[in-house]
Amino acid sequence: MADDSKQPEPEHKRRPIADPRMVAVKQETSAVEQAAAYAGWAAGVVLLVFLFWMAVSSNFGLGPKIVLGVTVALTAFWLKYHWESVKATCGGRGTRIGTNSALFAVFVLGALVLVNVISVRHHARHDFTENQLFSLSQQTREVVSSLDAEVGVIAFLDQQSSMQIEDRLREYEMLSPKLTVQVFDPMTNPEKVREHDVTMAGTIIVTSGDREEKVIGGDEEQLTSAILAVTSGEKTAVYFLTGHGEHSIEGGGAGGLMALKANLENQQYECKTLTLTTEAEPQVPADCAVLVIAGPIEPIGQKEMAAIMAYADQKGKLLVALEPTGPDLSELLQAHGIRPLSGTVIDPQRAWYGAAQMPLVTEFGRHAVTENIAGMALALPTTRALEVLESEQPEEPQYPGAPPPPTQKGVPLLETSPNAWLETATSGQVSQDPGELSGPLVMAAAVDEGGPQQTPYGMPPQDDDQDGLRMVVLGDSDMMTDEIANIGLKANIYFTLNTINWLTENDKLISIPPKDEMPRYMTMSAGQMKLVWAISVAIIPLLVLLSGALVWWRRR
Repeated sequence: MADDSKQPEPEHKRRPIADPRMVAVKQETSAVEQAAAYAGWAAGVVLLVFLFWMAVSSNFGLGPKIVLGVTVALTAFWLKYHWESVKATCGGRGTRIGTNSALFAVFVLGALVLVNVISVRHHARHDFTENQLFSLSQQTREVVSSLDAEVGVIAFLDQQSSMQIEDRLREYEMLSPKLTVQVFDPMTNPEKVREHDVTMAGTIIVTSGDREEKVIGGDEEQLTSAILAVTSGEKTAVYFLTGHGEHSIEGGGAGGLMALKANLENQQYECKTLTLTTEAEPQVPADCAVLVIAGPIEPIGQKEMAAIMAYADQKGKLLVALEPTGPDLSELLQAHGIRPLSGTVIDPQRAWYGAAQMPLVTEFGRHAVTENIAGMALALPTTRALEVLESEQPEEPQYPGAPPPPTQKGVPLLETSPNAWLETATSGQVSQDPGELSGPLVMAAAVDEGGPQQTPYGMPPQDDDQDGLRMVVLGDSDMMTDEIANIGLKANIYFTLNTINWLTENDKLISIPPKDEMPRYMTMSAGQMKLVWAISVAIIPLLVLLSGALVWWRRR
């Protein structure tokens, strides 16, 4: 039986006719237009070749110029036959949106570049550490920012010492365009090591012209001092008197001054010894910037003292540290307003771990020497007391209306507490006897006989200061020894360094604060220690017992 489900197609049904408007018209291109299309692709390839060439050689010579010229010619040839299509593409909506997006991206990129340029030229940071361990002092900023000559810093740092020192060097570099820093790893740059004769990692070479200084470590004090040395010239000579039992800068031991010498050399001082007893006609050398008399225990000869006093009268600079059992050098000191007192200072209120014969100083007089050691603890073992004398006959004013001259030449630097006294007994129980001088007692004083010139009324101002004697007198010489520095009293060393810097009028180094972590001590008098013992051993346990008894009584 035949399948009738499949009906034949009607003859009257027409096939769909294509719309001639929808049929793409095939356009024939000429050989020139095809060449222009290929020229566009070739221009892109040649442009990439030009960019790669410039990235490798960075020399815009004849070859790159020819390649760039070919790129421009091919691009112009392509635009000549595709200009209409380019205009139509640029006028489209999608092109406008893309252009706006590109301009916005360029604006954002420009803002980021501008922020980075400002951050590079105007370096700003904040150091939250208490001692400003990662910041340069104001004095260093003044020294580096005022450089007149080119200074180069070459650092040889290994991986262990590179991070913190390199960051510090970059801080220096940002302060002045005249200072440049180069950092090399001695393990990977052996030729540089041989060139600069470097023997160990951590060596930093500071150069300016034909001057060169090498430092090891890279502390701020070392770097700033080295910069001053290569830009200012010769080193400053500090002479230490010998021959009378003074503390030595040559030998070690508890009474040596090796730590002080090392710190002075780091500040570009030259430490020398002076022995006047071997000279027929004793005389302080002409290059002596500071004469240090560190605790003589034997009398100084008459000729030697005459030479020292002549040096003082010639506007010399002296650091005199006495010993309670040694000569008081009153012949020298009283002529300049300081009188040493006989005896030993006893201070039970402020003492080093309760040792009343070792006064502790935590409050300092206002002076450049003590400016940067505020908050530190400084101790003077077995010290004398000093009396700052007043002028017996004050000089007349230089002109009518001028301020009266000061009645004291000296300025107290270190003082005891009011409860201290001057112990004059050499044996028996240590206690204040009637007639013994009470505190506060002066243990260190500074004398400055120079200063600004007074200008008479109606005369032009005079900016120059009068140069005169500068002297610092200490009642104790042990305070600057290695033994004291080794027990943690670093403020003693800083005080001595500041003293020598002030004497040499090297004020730029006086106020560079120490950057290392300072040990912290709780200093208590004997009464305070007894009070702490009573509170912790008696009062607090008794309160606990009473509280327990009270609770039991209420709940029984």
